[in-house]
Amino acid sequence: MPQEKIAVRKLVEFVLKKGSIDNRTVSLHTAQEGAAIHRKLQKQATEPEYQKEVALSYEAVIEKDHLLVEGRADGLFRAEEDWVIDEIKTSEVPFESLTEETLALYFAQAMVYAYIYAKEAHVSQMRIRLSYYQTTEKKLTQQTKTYQLDELTNFFEQLVKEYHRWLVFKRTWRKHRNKSIKELTFPHGSFRPGQRALSAVVYKTMKAKRTLFCEAPTGTGKTMATLFPTLKSLGEEEEDHLFYLTAKTITRQVAEDAMEHLRQAGLKSKSVTLTAKEKICFLDKQTCNPVDCRFANGYYDRLNEALWDSLHHEDTFTREVIERYAQKHEICPFEFSLDISLWCDVIIGDYNYAFDPNVYLRRFFDESNDQNLVLIDEAHNLVQRSKEMFTAAIDSASFEQILNNSTNDVKLKKTTTKLINELDTIAQYLHDTGKKEHYQKAKSDTIDNLLLHWTGQVKEQLAKQANQSTDEQLLETYFAALRYLKISELYDHHFETAVIVSDTDTIKVTLVCLDPAPLLEMRLKQTQGAALFSASFQPLDYYQTVLGGDEESMRFRTQSPFQEKQQHVMIQAGIETVYRKRDQTLPHLTEALATFVQPRVGNYLIFFSSYAYLQQSLTAFRQAYPTIQVMVQEENMSEEDRSHFLTAFQAAPTKTLVGFCVLGGVFSEGIDLKGTRLIGTAIVGVGLPQMNQKQERLRLYFEDQEKDGFDYAYRLPGMNKVIQAGGRVIRDEKDYGVILLIDSRYRQPAYRQLLPQHWQPASIRYDNQSIKKDLRQFWASVDNIL
Repeated sequence: MPQEKIAVRKLVEFVLKKGSIDNRTVSLHTAQEGAAIHRKLQKQATEPEYQKEVALSYEAVIEKDHLLVEGRADGLFRAEEDWVIDEIKTSEVPFESLTEETLALYFAQAMVYAYIYAKEAHVSQMRIRLSYYQTTEKKLTQQTKTYQLDELTNFFEQLVKEYHRWLVFKRTWRKHRNKSIKELTFPHGSFRPGQRALSAVVYKTMKAKRTLFCEAPTGTGKTMATLFPTLKSLGEEEEDHLFYLTAKTITRQVAEDAMEHLRQAGLKSKSVTLTAKEKICFLDKQTCNPVDCRFANGYYDRLNEALWDSLHHEDTFTREVIERYAQKHEICPFEFSLDISLWCDVIIGDYNYAFDPNVYLRRFFDESNDQNLVLIDEAHNLVQRSKEMFTAAIDSASFEQILNNSTNDVKLKKTTTKLINELDTIAQYLHDTGKKEHYQKAKSDTIDNLLLHWTGQVKEQLAKQANQSTDEQLLETYFAALRYLKISELYDHHFETAVIVSDTDTIKVTLVCLDPAPLLEMRLKQTQGAALFSASFQPLDYYQTVLGGDEESMRFRTQSPFQEKQQHVMIQAGIETVYRKRDQTLPHLTEALATFVQPRVGNYLIFFSSYAYLQQSLTAFRQAYPTIQVMVQEENMSEEDRSHFLTAFQAAPTKTLVGFCVLGGVFSEGIDLKGTRLIGTAIVGVGLPQMNQKQERLRLYFEDQEKDGFDYAYRLPGMNKVIQAGGRVIRDEKDYGVILLIDSRYRQPAYRQLLPQHWQPASIRYDNQSIKKDLRQFWASVDNIL
């Protein structure tokens, strides 16, 4: 039998971890900080010949299966006649507040090291010293226990025996999976135009363990064209997991559907779709602690039973399946989905599970030897999303509220007051200089130190109040502070600090990520292969730059699978849509929109750069054309409202329906209105972000990097939204439709050259009568085809 490997810590935690989920005890320090504390304590050890980071391994044989258990003991030294394993742990929680389950887990890990060393050294007795360092008080507590070899042997043998059934399950499933992948053929019989070429380049990328940036127009069948070859590579290379990451729920559903098609074609694969905690939580509020949530209480006591049950009965872990088993075993559905993911071949979820420094899946991406392949769908969205992931803020109002409402803890009140005073000092400086905003290329070490002290005290208080409900405002501010500190650790010249004082004198300090590319690159290099793809990756070199590509990254662009006769693209270049000209050009714009929708009865979408511009145009349109039915995208629409909006766009309508929407909003990408459910899209403007301090700072940053600052901060993000909105029209080979771009700036080659190749050549017109003539000719040609 081939040898399986497992880390000591993973083995112990998987088999023996008990107790509850409690988000109040989140560790503040990073792995690097923990390692630094370990090194400090190891250096301070007074024992003669103290050995640190001792590599230990042992091959256990269970019923002909070989399991290599390996790890590094923090310390090893001789005390009198015994060898001692030193197990170092660090946390903000006082030693006396640690739960019995936590202490038992600490000693269990050290017992494995003690057993391995006892076997190597042929000794009959070992000692274990737990060295626990409380970081906030800088207090070291040590506890020592003595174990006989037979006691350690019984413990270890029982541990690996319990794990053995999971090992057999994993090996058996992997064998079935790989066999099915080897025999799997493309599920749709034939490839669409461009789909085979895309599949081939994705396969080569994964085999070469590189990163691919790919533009594939709508209709290429990107989901299947990337999933199929990556699964092939997964089976051949014995990789563990395939991540399919998206920005929106609707594209996760497309990935689920593709997996189902592959299963129908013979694939044996377990997949899980990760749903955001706030959506899948069984409670109204995410109070993730054993006091406030029965699904968190005793979670780890019931977890393995739930895993065994579900893994033997299900292959597809959708939200509904996760919720069903979570209810059955009375465990948290969100954490259960994360734990089941370790046993799944395909993991479908949001970008943040791989990239967000606060919520990424450490169980996958903190291990350098993990074999993960990553597909990133609609990757143009990752540009803005990643900036948000690596940005964090704190504000004075939150701390003032805590001071007014909170606890009698004197130390916490004192530190909270110091924090508020520091923020007030900054606010006073801005006031004295007549400013409301301040930007600098450095963070505040004073704020960092105060926050570190404050969060440590909060965690200590939460540990002392483990049997009580927690103040929501305190917990919310605590997590915001943790996020701020996490981002502060990453702070370098790709960041800047923004300080803004509101009209109510609240001061907000934000660590702004201007360029997440180096952080994205680091994560991409941790994978065994990655493909980032989108229908709007124009120009490719821009996206390769801002999304962490390097000189070894691969690039590929497919042709549109649709025929030129299916779509007609027009530019109305005679209307200025810039803010100062909108009142003047509104009548001309209103006429252009009516001209666009009147030649043929059908469903249309019109996109505007802002809600204000939408409302202005909507009012004028309704007054001028009251008989044309309209639907309007409202701000902050619920999922039910969105569904109602889209349902109105029915196939083969007898009356024209026009949807007024916001460019870059929920209806400008990710929706799939096939056939006659949508026959035309008009886009008013070029999508430029509003000019403000935020965008100007971004422009200046990229100019300092010798890039085109205006392109990077304004033009390219704006035109991406235009392309996405236009991509709603032609969804398959039976669709016919029109796209109208309205803005005088399209006269400039700098904008037109960013339009997709399959939109070329676009007809440039300067009057509405020419637009009407073009439309009549196009629809007449369509009628001749149909």
